[in-house]
Amino acid sequence: MTGRRIAALLAIVVTSVASIVPVAAMAQTDEAAAERAAREIQEARNQANEAAEAFFQAESDLDVLQDEVGGLERETDQLQASVDRLRRDVESVAVSRFISSGASGIPLLTGIQAPQDQVQAEVFVDVLTNSGADVLDAYDIAQKQLVTSQSELADRKRDIEAQQAVFVALQEQAEDEVARLRAFEEERLQDEAVQRALAARIAADRVQLEEQARREAEAAARAIPDPVVDLSTTTLVAPSPTVPGALATNDAEVRDVTTTPAETAPSTTEVPTNDGASGGTSGGRTGVGGSGSNARPIDTGAGYLDNIICPMPGSAFADTWGAPRSGGRSHQGVDMIAPRGIPIYAVTSGFATFKTNRLGGNAVSLLGGNGNRYYYAHLDSYVGESRIVFQGDVIGYNGDTGNARFSTPHLHFEIRPGGGLPTNPYPTVRAAGC
Repeated sequence: MTGRRIAALLAIVVTSVASIVPVAAMAQTDEAAAERAAREIQEARNQANEAAEAFFQAESDLDVLQDEVGGLERETDQLQASVDRLRRDVESVAVSRFISSGASGIPLLTGIQAPQDQVQAEVFVDVLTNSGADVLDAYDIAQKQLVTSQSELADRKRDIEAQQAVFVALQEQAEDEVARLRAFEEERLQDEAVQRALAARIAADRVQLEEQARREAEAAARAIPDPVVDLSTTTLVAPSPTVPGALATNDAEVRDVTTTPAETAPSTTEVPTNDGASGGTSGGRTGVGGSGSNARPIDTGAGYLDNIICPMPGSAFADTWGAPRSGGRSHQGVDMIAPRGIPIYAVTSGFATFKTNRLGGNAVSLLGGNGNRYYYAHLDSYVGESRIVFQGDVIGYNGDTGNARFSTPHLHFEIRPGGGLPTNPYPTVRAAGC
């Protein structure tokens, strides 16, 4: 090979390498940019969730104060009635004793109008003091208790006024953060590379949540002796999707929607299974499945992770499981803040029953093909009527019906494994990438 040919070949090789290097560098740059955008989306979600958590805490604090005021008002009314009764008793004793003394009037009741009235008043007090000490003591105690209760009531009412101001400010902040998040996601998620990077982050987060759920389930099983089932080793049986499970709960939002036979899919209708949701396990007990003839109870206190899609993407939420609510209730779901009218989706395939109730407003009870029941509340409106739905179908829109009219538009979402008792849905909603 001549020197000229070698030089030409080298020139071709150098040119080829030079053209490849920028392409590879550009790919790496695009990948880094997508990862950075995904990280920024996750940070925006975390910030919105923190704002939601602060708002929900303010809501719980306000509920507690309002319950305290209600209790103090009842206590004050009872004390006032007791004081009024004891005052009548005091007057009755005074009148009886004074009349028996031969006096013609009671200056303490009619007013002191003449010098002799002052003398009679002193006699009256002396008679009352010596003959009605027990009644006077009871009256004095009740009067002091009434004053104390009235003072506490006034203090709590001032606390409520201050807390309401905090509540409104944090509500506005949470709504602003959700709006910022939605705009941020709408802009960034146009890029498929960003979508892939975000999906990878969500998948990694789910792996961590599954491991955490497994450890919690094992710890719960070790802490409670038989007959509670060890969730890490026992296969559970999902009930027939055409047979509703028990809906026992302390949350009045759900007690208003206790399932009736008319709410379930007809026995001749096949309820579709969920292609995206697991009926078995994933990283511990993350669903209900298996086979057998007798369903066993599920310990839903810890370690449960379902496999569903996000019920309302673009929302902010927090772990408010067990938080105090008005009327002495405890929260048994997750509240997800989003603007009014945002679509709400079927998290799995199954039969959706639409029903309105006092606290939940426009509510949906979804009996999944995986045997679990999912409860949605406060919807602004429904899409269609009670029917078979498939995972990802729009079933309604976000709103503030029911008792949410006192709050901000949000979705109250619950998970009931096997159709029974509710479990904390926060880990599942987080794992779903909401």
